Amino acid sequence: MDKTEITRENVAEAENKLFSAQLVSDVDILDQLLHDDLVAVAPTGQILTKEMDLNSHKAKTMVIEDASTEIDDIKITGDTALSIVTMIAKGKVMGTPIEGKFRYFRVWKRFDDTLKVIGASFMQLP
Repeated sequence: MDKTEITRENVAEAENKLFSAQLVSDVDILDQLLHDDLVAVAPTGQILTKEMDLNSHKAKTMVIEDASTEIDDIKITGDTALSIVTMIAKGKVMGTPIEGKFRYFRVWKRFDDTLKVIGASFMQLP
């Protein structure tokens, strides 16, 4: 990635890399893409951290069995981008089956020559 510019293509590539890592619980890739000070808000209002996210993949308490994503929009302001992604997924959270359509809002920020998620929120759509 160009160190001086953040583009829609860079963000889309990072989103796709994140999605692929989530599907197989690749903790190493997730560790690279999530900022250490990540703050995410779950549909319940619970505030999640990078450590919590990584631990859920390590412990397999969040398992995605089948999923697809579509990037709805990307807005860029300086070295920060906002992405809106829709995911259709089926899986289990803490052993409880979950299935449906979800909307993710992520804040990506450039750090040197890489993008990292610094903030996120997600909800299940009707």
